[in-house]
Amino acid sequence: MVLSECRQLMAENAIVEARLVHDFLSAGWGVNFIDAEGNEYPITDTYGIPCSYDSLKQAEDMVHQVGNCPVRIDSLFRFAER
Repeated sequence: MVLSECRQLMAENAIVEARLVHDFLSAGWGVNFIDAEGNEYPITDTYGIPCSYDSLKQAEDMVHQVGNCPVRIDSLFRFAER
């Protein structure tokens, strides 16, 4: 979702949380908004490609541009289970 679509969902009170995801492959941070049903909506560019931000601060700033909601920080990188 582009920023304007995310803002619309936020205005409709559909978003309950923002999830900041660290992707070790790109060394960047992505932002996914989550609705009450658990559906995730990543911030994307106009082509539908998820945006990546250089720092956690930049990703948090993007959340605040959309609106105020709880923020959770996650990582895509998982260690192999033993």
